Amino acid sequence: MDASERILVDVRWKLAVREVSALPLAYRRAIRDGADDQLYNEVERAVWEEQGREAGVIARAFGMPLGNAREVAEVFSAATRLLFGPEYRYEVKDPVPGEALLTVSGCGMTARAEEQGENPLVACNACHAYTNAAISGLNPNYAPNYRSAICAGDAACSIAVKPARWE
Repeated sequence: MDASERILVDVRWKLAVREVSALPLAYRRAIRDGADDQLYNEVERAVWEEQGREAGVIARAFGMPLGNAREVAEVFSAATRLLFGPEYRYEVKDPVPGEALLTVSGCGMTARAEEQGENPLVACNACHAYTNAAISGLNPNYAPNYRSAICAGDAACSIAVKPARWE
């Protein structure tokens, strides 16, 4: 028996996703003194865009539907909860035909920032990079439109999943 198998699967998952949600803070602390803000933000975005692409990998591996805004929002949320854990709490509604409204009431990244005495706003760059890449990776015909953010002090994140505009 592998030593990790002594820890219940549910507990292993919760521990692992807790660490993933703390990564933006760890990166920031490790790199902050050696890089200017612009360089740091570019590197951070690249890392989290790659993580966001995993949502598409998960969706396709399990044959999840991605044909409309609601399906994209639901699959994005399910994949995000899988990757970031049970602290990620959400609701999806259809307020307007062809669009979905994703309301996020719990976020592990902002929770880790608050626990570590950091400004939750430090999670915003990573979150947006992840979300933008994930949603376009699930279906390039859709894009997120941010209306509110927990990391910016709002009670919840409100993200409309809308048809992408090609200009």
